[in-house]
Amino acid sequence: MLISPMDLKSFKEMLKKIYLALFLVAALSCKGEPRVTAVVEGSTNLKPDLQQSIIAKELVNLVENYHYKKVNIDDSFSSDVFDRYIKSLDPGKAYFLQSDITDFEQFRNKLDDDLRDGDLSAPFYIFNVYQKRYNDRLKYAISRINTKFDFSIDDKYTYDREKMPWFKTEAEANDLWNKRVKYELLNLKLAGSDETKNTKTLKQRYDNLLSQSAKINSQDVFQTIMNAFTGAVDPHTSYFVPNKAQEFNEELARTFEGIGARLQLDNEVVKVAEIIPGGPAFKAKTLNVNDRIIGVAQGKDGEFVDVVGWRIDVTVSKIKGPKGTIVRLKVIPAGQELSAKPRIVELVRDKVILEEQSAKKSIKTVTSGGKSYKIGVIQLPAFYADFKAMQAGDKNYKSTTRDVRLLIDTLKQQKVDGIVIDLRSNGGGSLPEAISLTGLFIKTGPVVQVRDARN
Repeated sequence: MLISPMDLKSFKEMLKKIYLALFLVAALSCKGEPRVTAVVEGSTNLKPDLQQSIIAKELVNLVENYHYKKVNIDDSFSSDVFDRYIKSLDPGKAYFLQSDITDFEQFRNKLDDDLRDGDLSAPFYIFNVYQKRYNDRLKYAISRINTKFDFSIDDKYTYDREKMPWFKTEAEANDLWNKRVKYELLNLKLAGSDETKNTKTLKQRYDNLLSQSAKINSQDVFQTIMNAFTGAVDPHTSYFVPNKAQEFNEELARTFEGIGARLQLDNEVVKVAEIIPGGPAFKAKTLNVNDRIIGVAQGKDGEFVDVVGWRIDVTVSKIKGPKGTIVRLKVIPAGQELSAKPRIVELVRDKVILEEQSAKKSIKTVTSGGKSYKIGVIQLPAFYADFKAMQAGDKNYKSTTRDVRLLIDTLKQQKVDGIVIDLRSNGGGSLPEAISLTGLFIKTGPVVQVRDARN
């Protein structure tokens, strides 16, 4: 069926109305009473929202009716999801107690029914217990940092307890974490630092972990739950919450709209880790590596928002934005104390192309049979494509095939005798791009077969 531009607009509006109607129907059909209502002291007691409940219901429907494997969402499937979820939270068995796992067993064969009903209370309860244990262990570790450990005696610490039983008691957990603190202080001691500095470094490390734990939100929990669900379907099926979906799309496109800087968290403050060549920050030369960003404002007149202590993904979302818009940053220059007077940096956001993560070429000279040959090598880290730009009609959209075609033309002009495509570190990516790329080298197919739910 062909759709004209005007028809396409109407078609999209109709889809929005249908989606809204389905959303309302699904909301009305969600069960009112959750399976679990327990409050866990020592946890933030996160709860699912209505939208997450609806998405869970729809995902079960999609997998049962449209996934090519025709998965049965039954008790056996539920048990698999249960095991995957517990393992994703505590893979090294460093936090949960055996009593917790015994308590959770009541949910093992019920997650399929709960997900079908949109009831996420059980997995959220499991997470809240996990967060309590996690926080308790870190607080206990902090309390042991100033202990005068004897490093001259033989001792044993098992770092990865994946194949060991769960802690029987809290005392057993404390014993292991006491040894963990000793182990980490020993590592710092072997690195050559003095005792006072070591205890300060380790305390700061644990304080940062506690701070990050307090910033976990319901979307993080939902992502973990849905990954356990999709992982039980097959290893190549994943679910992304909105911010993770945006990250995935930007990685696939090798482009994003923002200021062109990589950021990282350093002691509760966002620090500039890298200035990306060609981006707004690179061109303006007003932002430097190791500068710390303590405030963000939108436009020329927007009020500054203090971002110290924020999650890095939330801060990044404030700094990113549409091409052509203005963002102002309150910056503490590299090497200065946080108490120093900040300077204001104004940048105009633009499209940033990640060239260092794109296809690259080089020429190697090899000798065979007494004769030298020039061999062009194209390193291809992934099959990427900026689908958003392509759909918007951008003639210069970023894609693997377009980049490699230009590299091949350049290598031909440099009179190479052959070309090698290096895929050794290629993690995959866009299937259409992988197919399109083969068209640069062979004239006919097929090169791949795809199976859907109709076989």
